[in-house]
Amino acid sequence: MISRRLALASTAATFLQSQSVCADGAHAAFTVIEHNARAGTIEVIHRLMVLDLEIALTARIGETVRMEDTPNIEEMIANYLSEYFSLSTANGIAIPLTWVGAELDVSSVLAYQEAPIASNLSGLIVDNQMLTETHPSQINTVNVTFGGRTQTRMFTLGDAPQTIVLS
Repeated sequence: MISRRLALASTAATFLQSQSVCADGAHAAFTVIEHNARAGTIEVIHRLMVLDLEIALTARIGETVRMEDTPNIEEMIANYLSEYFSLSTANGIAIPLTWVGAELDVSSVLAYQEAPIASNLSGLIVDNQMLTETHPSQINTVNVTFGGRTQTRMFTLGDAPQTIVLS
């Protein structure tokens, strides 16, 4: 399960994200990736704005999507994330992420994913184009924490995947 520390980091980031979104009107999402050495997993939390995600899912399926009353909404979110967010090892081997679940509040969705990883992982390649297909000004921030060290990467429309060196 997702660690308490990761959840707290996500909550703190939400405040910072909401301040920047309000300040400049940009569309933003925030992702936290953390290594859970005890479980041998990588844990991922995405915080997406409800309205932005509803617009993207509506465009994707061609029918109006409302988080609170659309059947199979978690499956839709999981499928969406698998298309617009991915992780690979430093040598390009895909890391398949397993859907854990989602939480919805008035303005945001927390989506949880995880994957087992090798203990000798030297780096990650992160690709994050979430919501850029419907919001060209979208800014996606990704914080990656391994061994107590956090690195941040920013993604905008059309950005190439970025490498995070972990050692």
